[in-house]
Amino acid sequence: MKISRNKAKVTAISFVLVLTISAILVALPTVGAHDPPWAIPTWVYISATNNPIGVGQQVVIVFWPNALPPTASGAYGDRWTWNIEVTKPDGFKETLGPFTSDPVGGGWTTYTPDQVGTYTFVAIMDDHVVTGEPFPPGWGPYSSGYANVGDTYLGDTSDPYELTVQEEPIEAWKETPVTTDYWERPINSMNRDWYVLAGNWMGGAAQKNGPTIRFGYGRGPESAHILWATPMWSGGIMDARFGSTGYQTSHYEGLEFAPRIILDGKIYYNVASLPKYGWRCLDLYTGEELYFHNTTGPVTGVAAGSSGSITGELLTLGQIYNYESPNQHGGMPYLWSAPTAGFGPPGPTAPWMMFDAYTGNYICSINNVPSWASAGGMFGIWEFEFGGKAVYGKDGSLLTYNIINLGNFTHPNQYLQCWNTSRAIWYAETWSSNEYWMWRPGLNVTYDGNNGYSLNVSIPTVSGGIRAVREGEFVIGGTSGKHNATYVEEGHLWALSLEKGQEGTLLWNITFTPPETVVPDVAAPGMFVGGGMIGPFVDPEDGVFFFSEEMTLRRWGFSLETGEMLWGPTEPEAAMNFYGMMENVYDGKLFSYGYGGELVAYNITTGEVLWTYTARQEGFESPYGNYPLFLDVIADGKLYMYSTEHSPTQPLWRGSYLRCINATDGEELWKINHWEGAISPAAGENIGGAAIADGYLVGLNFYDNRIYCYGKGPSETTVEAPLTAVTVGSSVTITGTVTDQSPGASGTPAISDEDMTEWIEYLYMQQAMPEDAQGVKVKLTAIDPNGNYQDIGYATTDIGGNFGKSWQPPVSGEYFIMAEFEGSASYGSSFDTAYFTVDPAPSAAVPIEPEPTEPEPTEPEPTEPEPTEPEPTEPEPTEPEPTEPAEAPLITTEVAIIAAVVIASIIGIISFWKLRKQRK
Repeated sequence: MKISRNKAKVTAISFVLVLTISAILVALPTVGAHDPPWAIPTWVYISATNNPIGVGQQVVIVFWPNALPPTASGAYGDRWTWNIEVTKPDGFKETLGPFTSDPVGGGWTTYTPDQVGTYTFVAIMDDHVVTGEPFPPGWGPYSSGYANVGDTYLGDTSDPYELTVQEEPIEAWKETPVTTDYWERPINSMNRDWYVLAGNWMGGAAQKNGPTIRFGYGRGPESAHILWATPMWSGGIMDARFGSTGYQTSHYEGLEFAPRIILDGKIYYNVASLPKYGWRCLDLYTGEELYFHNTTGPVTGVAAGSSGSITGELLTLGQIYNYESPNQHGGMPYLWSAPTAGFGPPGPTAPWMMFDAYTGNYICSINNVPSWASAGGMFGIWEFEFGGKAVYGKDGSLLTYNIINLGNFTHPNQYLQCWNTSRAIWYAETWSSNEYWMWRPGLNVTYDGNNGYSLNVSIPTVSGGIRAVREGEFVIGGTSGKHNATYVEEGHLWALSLEKGQEGTLLWNITFTPPETVVPDVAAPGMFVGGGMIGPFVDPEDGVFFFSEEMTLRRWGFSLETGEMLWGPTEPEAAMNFYGMMENVYDGKLFSYGYGGELVAYNITTGEVLWTYTARQEGFESPYGNYPLFLDVIADGKLYMYSTEHSPTQPLWRGSYLRCINATDGEELWKINHWEGAISPAAGENIGGAAIADGYLVGLNFYDNRIYCYGKGPSETTVEAPLTAVTVGSSVTITGTVTDQSPGASGTPAISDEDMTEWIEYLYMQQAMPEDAQGVKVKLTAIDPNGNYQDIGYATTDIGGNFGKSWQPPVSGEYFIMAEFEGSASYGSSFDTAYFTVDPAPSAAVPIEPEPTEPEPTEPEPTEPEPTEPEPTEPEPTEPEPTEPAEAPLITTEVAIIAAVVIASIIGIISFWKLRKQRK
């Protein structure tokens, strides 16, 4: 019988906190069960995440007890059972559940009220007899003794919880708008909508998005503006005695920008100069070297390659593993050194090594990696029959799928397998690999790759290799067939399920007749290798698979549903595509490109040519007619193309541009001189190419062997106004500057997007300074002494970065001035402020007239004349005394001054308006 007690009411609590409590679980007790069994009372509680809430808005209802299930450990052991009784404002009652608790005994559910008023929620936990089931692997009933097995935990009913539902909705968190300005990592987690900006380049399968290869996440630069440039090795023209010959570039023993990993605002690449050892880490936003990882120190017994390279610990690809469990949430950035088997059939591989991407420190290794996981697919785009099909998992795991035949040709015994790096490290759901619900790779531990199979199921007999994988959905594979003048062999495509519980089930199987090829079965000696029918390439998102033939430069498209031909053959493409006819799929378009120098966009379901972009030669140095075109990256609705050749000779031909092309209509958005790495036609991959991350395109330019970072940079605006007061009616000149504050060109003038290519080539590539380059627009505004907004207008900076604008303030007093550069495709925004004072106009002088006064009467004092005797004298001639002329009255002078001032003011006003009309 349960003891009554007072129950404390609790405030709202997040269900995340409830789940986090599971971290306190400890090792299982080893004491035997009680005899007789106990009856243990419990107390239960319920709350909601929002109270009050608006009608139609969802709330989270959280419920929990005071007692944890005593045998719960991760996914194993006992769980409590719950129901939630709900009473609506109109008296209607409903029951939610039943719910099975989490390992700490509680749980949560969502609820959306549809009435205004007071809702009442009551949590009810059932009685439960402890059994210890389900047992962890290797455990049995009472195998080590659970102290509470056989005991009964008595259920309980919570106090009622009242939820107030109002008509007005509760306002959600006000999101910060996604910026179009300059920004740097880290992106504050409060800015949830900013995820669209964040892009990493981890290489290989991580850059596949559906049928698109070399796909870049986040934004793409819309200007040729350079953020910074830094040398990779000696580059450019060497010495007068060698003429125009430059330092080594590529191929075969040359430089390469590989593996081109950009992760969390850091760039990683292997040392490419001989001997090849170690790797560097640069800051994406400054080009500064953060650290160098030397692979020659602790590594011993590693054979040198043909180029003198030290292969141990050299990087292959990056990873963000997004681990999620009730105890642990969020991602971890890693770097991998994962040796591949090259172009031939794979042999034994060296252990895969995992490093912390933040510090570069070694963590652990995996040996016994299946050879098909290291060959084709994981680190490139090509599909070899002997290699598995690589997938970057939804949680960031590195996956490779493969069809394994454990029987023989007559009696095949086939399995669909998936090898998983995460599974190899966390291979058991107990403490033998990692603590359950914990991701803790052991430091300096070497894990056995034989434990890395997260899928191994028997399948119906199928033929051919894997062509496409959609994790959790399906695998598509098959054969290409054959069709020439000699015979016809049907091709096959099939799909196997990857849905949970249905793995390996055959979904469909179709046959098709491939396009007829002109290439005979027997090639005469001396014929160029290849040139025949290539395919099928599978595009499940558009329901199409397609073929190409280099010998005739044509393409064909087929329905993935029926196997019937949809379109083709197309008109022959440029003849030079014979040496490399490449393609990519994006946004319902099939893009074709190669040595012919044409980028052709086909509608992938109809074969219609939507547009064609041609890289026409400037001058006559390209040996291919047009400049060859190859794809670097597809990102943000744009294709970034480059020109190169397989083994470039010295001196390099001019006109190798990096180009940004609008994927919708083929418009060229910008281009700049930039020679990228050599192309490998067999792999369709560039060796020294570019990568894109966080809106920046980063690549090695063989014209000077420097790494360039293209993208938006910060700016700085200054503004100045007169330091001394002016009078009302006078004009003031507002001046200032707008400058580029990028690390590579700090303090240089900001230039318009339209003139950016010529300007940036002048700054970084020693080209001629453009004399007519335009600056950027600056918006000028003011707040007058009365608090009124004054729109002064726009000014445009000149080639020196300066601007000036004349303006006549309307009233006297102190003015606040703001100069704002709103930003462009090349620069982020910036602003500055200033102040100046306007004095009132001098007032006209008022004439002062003297008041008339009457003279006061005076009486003369009486005097007596003294008697004198006259002396005889001769009269002397006298000259009249000089007298000063009388002064003009003061009033006359003041009137003259006033008249002069008035006339001057009138003349000034007339002149001002004449000048203004002339300017207009």
